[in-house]
Amino acid sequence: MAAFTVVRLGGAALIWADCAMGGALAPRLHESLDRLIGETAYPIVVDLVRVPSLDDGVVAVLAAAAMRLGQLGQGLELRLAGGRAVTARSAAQLRLVIAQTYPSAA
Repeated sequence: MAAFTVVRLGGAALIWADCAMGGALAPRLHESLDRLIGETAYPIVVDLVRVPSLDDGVVAVLAAAAMRLGQLGQGLELRLAGGRAVTARSAAQLRLVIAQTYPSAA
């Protein structure tokens, strides 16, 4: 059972999930984001609209990806519940957005 799906759309990429993200998922997510950043897939969109919770490991992976993309002049685009869309260009910015959306993950 896949916990998330990666779809390439031309030069862009979408990571989509609809379940709680945590545990052993963090290393797989890190691998996927690392590969996409290495392939210069821009933008990278992470759709968390249907994700009920994230653990610290997944937040750390997303924060690291946002930081790397920010250093490259890009950002990690997040789609969140309630129609929110945010582009995080630093680890701190990503953690702030996640804390607002998932208070238990902060």
